[in-house]
Amino acid sequence: MSKLEKRLRALANGAELPWSKIVALLESLGVNVQAPTGGSHYKIFLIGKPPLTIPVHNGRVKKIYAKKIAEFLSEFIDVDEQ
Repeated sequence: MSKLEKRLRALANGAELPWSKIVALLESLGVNVQAPTGGSHYKIFLIGKPPLTIPVHNGRVKKIYAKKIAEFLSEFIDVDEQ
């Protein structure tokens, strides 16, 4: 299993990865991440999908948003929730 798959599985299981690692994962998959202009909500864009808004506080995202990101990326790698 690659590092990419491990991180995506960790997100699917609700792991709280640092935001910087999540951004690296997203960008490696070709997902566009737009920084907030005045708040704490980042927007994630992928062609063919509606944008996903993620609040980031102290460099972390809550478990529920980690799962939402994994669902958003589910077409790239098959993620089995355990």
